[in-house]
Amino acid sequence: MARITIADIVKESGLSRATVDRALNSRVGVHSRTKALVDAAVQRLNRPRDIAPDWPIIELALRLGRGLMSQIKVSVERLNPEELEVHDLYQMDDAAVLTRIRSHCQDVSRPLVLTVKNTPQVVAELARARKRGKTVVALVSDLDQMARDAYVGIDNRAAGQTASFIIGRMLGDRATTVGVVLGNHAYRCHEDREIGFRSALRAHFPKVVLVAEAVGQDDPKKTYAAVRRMLEEYPGIGAIYNVAGGNLGLAEALKEAGRAHDLLIVGHEANHVTVPLMQDGVIDFVIAQKPGELLGGAVHQARLTKVERSTDQLLVDFAVVTRFNLPEYGLEVSD
Repeated sequence: MARITIADIVKESGLSRATVDRALNSRVGVHSRTKALVDAAVQRLNRPRDIAPDWPIIELALRLGRGLMSQIKVSVERLNPEELEVHDLYQMDDAAVLTRIRSHCQDVSRPLVLTVKNTPQVVAELARARKRGKTVVALVSDLDQMARDAYVGIDNRAAGQTASFIIGRMLGDRATTVGVVLGNHAYRCHEDREIGFRSALRAHFPKVVLVAEAVGQDDPKKTYAAVRRMLEEYPGIGAIYNVAGGNLGLAEALKEAGRAHDLLIVGHEANHVTVPLMQDGVIDFVIAQKPGELLGGAVHQARLTKVERSTDQLLVDFAVVTRFNLPEYGLEVSD
């Protein structure tokens, strides 16, 4: 059997070379979940070719923003592109997404990794497919337990609490109003981030009052219009937390209102959309995670049987990113 290299493990796990090296050498600061992903990749690589299982293709049906979707595509190429089939659902309406899900659920032998709204129709469709033997993994945004076998992503309540801590501490001990930008409450990640944000503000920063919501549907044009309305109605807002996408629209609205550099902005994801905005000083902080770790964890969960799966949640670590500590993955662009 050929010797396994770090490059092999990087491709198999979707993690960076530095992360794999730290995990293999048991260095300080390596999370147990990261170590588990590396160990699983090594185990797959060690499996003799003549007895290797004939893996079914994993389908990824993802309704993500352009930045994160680009990073996922990069991670797919590094992992096993011949075993992963990506379906981009960007800005599809609910009816079209449901039609696509029904199509993906016809072949129950293919595991399905997806990022979609947690609507009753979607939940019902996925629950029926799971009863027929379909493996479903929710990525980034969780679904009702009956609709998925596992969730892979960050702790979104904790992310919202982190955003409130940043804003509360940066604004100081003074009365201030703030706003939040949502994509859609039907995305569990957006709902959980907002809940975490609201609850932490009430508990720890009672002088910071959340007074406005702008619903942008993860679309730059809709986000622009919603944020402009917010700023017109509440011109004294001191900070905005964007739990969703549409960051280019947010930036345009801030610039037109003359607030591009005097408002504290906290968002999500470090990618080719948000990084330039951080470098320009429009966005101050983003909460981000490694796309390769997201994808690697989802693929690992999709390959497990119900007996092998020990948990229905794989929480990926996140970090607070500024223009001074931009991660390597934040500079990568696909397409």
